[in-house]
Amino acid sequence: MPDTIVDPAARTAAAIRDAEAAGRARQEWPNRLAAIVAGSTVESVDHLHVWHGSEKLWKALPWNQIHERAKQIGARIVADCPDGPRPVALLGDPTVDQIAAIIGTWFVGASITIVPGPIRGADPQQWARATAARLTSLGVTTVLGNGESAELLAADPDAPAVHEVTDYGREITVNGPVPIYPSDNPIAVLQSTAGSTGTPKTVVLDAETVVTNIGAVAQRIGTDKNRDSGFSWLPLYHDMGLTVVVTTILPGCAPLWLVPNTAFAAAPFRWLSWLHESGATITAAPNFAYDILGRFGSLVRDIDLSRVRYAISGGEPIDPDAFDTFIEVAARVGLDPAAMAPAYGMAETTCAITLPHPGDGARYDEVTVVDPDGVERLRRYPTLGSPLEGLEVAVLPAGVETPNIVGREVGEIAVRGTSLMVGYLGEEPIDRTEWMRTGDLGYLIDGRLVVCGRAKEIIIVAGRNLFPIEIERAVAAVAGIRSGCVAAIEGGGVTRQGLVIVAERKKKNADESALRRAVTAAVSAEFGIVPVAVIFLDAGSLPKTTSGKLRRLEITRLVHEGAVA
Repeated sequence: MPDTIVDPAARTAAAIRDAEAAGRARQEWPNRLAAIVAGSTVESVDHLHVWHGSEKLWKALPWNQIHERAKQIGARIVADCPDGPRPVALLGDPTVDQIAAIIGTWFVGASITIVPGPIRGADPQQWARATAARLTSLGVTTVLGNGESAELLAADPDAPAVHEVTDYGREITVNGPVPIYPSDNPIAVLQSTAGSTGTPKTVVLDAETVVTNIGAVAQRIGTDKNRDSGFSWLPLYHDMGLTVVVTTILPGCAPLWLVPNTAFAAAPFRWLSWLHESGATITAAPNFAYDILGRFGSLVRDIDLSRVRYAISGGEPIDPDAFDTFIEVAARVGLDPAAMAPAYGMAETTCAITLPHPGDGARYDEVTVVDPDGVERLRRYPTLGSPLEGLEVAVLPAGVETPNIVGREVGEIAVRGTSLMVGYLGEEPIDRTEWMRTGDLGYLIDGRLVVCGRAKEIIIVAGRNLFPIEIERAVAAVAGIRSGCVAAIEGGGVTRQGLVIVAERKKKNADESALRRAVTAAVSAEFGIVPVAVIFLDAGSLPKTTSGKLRRLEITRLVHEGAVA
């Protein structure tokens, strides 16, 4: 790569081009994604490190050895399905073999779908039946997995063949080219949407789209294998989790450290310790993770986060106060506040839509919201960066009444461009030159995006339009309420019309009368509205998606039917 390239984005783009050239020099590949990943991994001696919680140690393998392992897995995929590509499903905690399976699947021109395991408290047999039915509907005939979830699925009589990923393909020696399915641009990923505001769908992403979007992410960050290393505890079935992995690979394979999501959930503060141990420069997480660490900042000590230069917050709305608290806590142990990167994206655009430039840090737009009765309330919204290369963002008329924010034109966010999906599985392909409405409400300021809420979730109470996330944050600040476990909805059905709060309490034996008065007082003081009902649930009771988002429409249905009271 020429030493004259000093712009980080240009340097990253050149590294991706070099990787593609190196891949194509070795053999014919089914698409650019396979060629780039092959060229990046084939000679890299940097390592993938995976945390094995049961043994409390890191297991590492150089990327060039993962390349060889991927060739074995790819060859076995073609041998098992010689008549044409079928989607390959991955299941279980991340391992070096799981990452090799993703790469091997792309090597041969097949697609992957990564499956979440059972949610805590769910019926495991019901999960296995539902997962088997979904995989069959996708055309999956091969599942590569590990752990209890793989065993559960294998026991279901209707499940596709489940193989232990550690052993799959090891009997094969690939001395020459990897066998491939011929195709100009095959499907690379079948990604399930979260389903937080409706029925989950399957997003279809072709190989070129994956390269375009994740390559644009790497360029925006300026990922450089000579200075960067990645760290993630995000599940691979989440679009942001997969993106962190591929962002690390495309520009030549920087070191990457992966931790199972279950290990983070068991001990969230280990995230900072792992960042310290790994010396990682790039990481990502949803808002709730930063919130947890900020709220218990007194526990953060004896670590050095000075190497972190880009920390994405995405996947859910950002609470400015909680985010600032985390930044203050982390700055005491070396984190540069300019490293924080509030972002916006969705599975339908592969992952990211907007990202801040390195060094921008967290920025906020302080605005005045005017109620219909003329009352003015101050609000802060995080700005989420500017659109990635190849994407355009617009704010279109929403079709619903939106809050009156002084000096801002609020509407429905729409996006178009090269990162858009092929379409939803079973539906007509979309036109990437047409605007795709996201269902989110927001506005643009100086080219940067601000998101206020979702059109489907606006609560209309006493003639006022309210975003539930703002009410939920006020309730979560009440002592005795679990943060991130509050839903604000409109009453109806068996409940009175008006604002209803559903919240998980921290303690089962809490004084509910006192807690209800505290919640009511917090909402009344902040918004001038008294809830018609405040419903308390035990920890873990609120319906959530596999990525941890509240399923507000499902919660609303349960309340209206009287199933939650």
